[in-house]
Amino acid sequence: MFKNLKKWLKDIQDSDELVKKRWLIVFSALSMILVIGLWLIYMNWAINSFGNEIQKQDSGIGFWQVFKTGLNLFIRSVWEVIKNFSLKISGERVIIIE
Repeated sequence: MFKNLKKWLKDIQDSDELVKKRWLIVFSALSMILVIGLWLIYMNWAINSFGNEIQKQDSGIGFWQVFKTGLNLFIRSVWEVIKNFSLKISGERVIIIE
């Protein structure tokens, strides 16, 4: 079996560039299909297991808690933008004349 494989690979190595490119495209496509297939299988498994864990847990956080936390983060980020803008306005202005 390995002798046949070695002979086949040797035949590809000895062939012209067009045949080499064709085999490169075929093997690249097969590799991509294999990798994407394995990735999809893993994602399906991960999503299903994560969904099962969520169903097992009790949802203790309500809408108002999430809204309050989001509003608090938004106000902090706006305050930082205003503070940075005011520091830029009141900053020192230096003109260098050469």
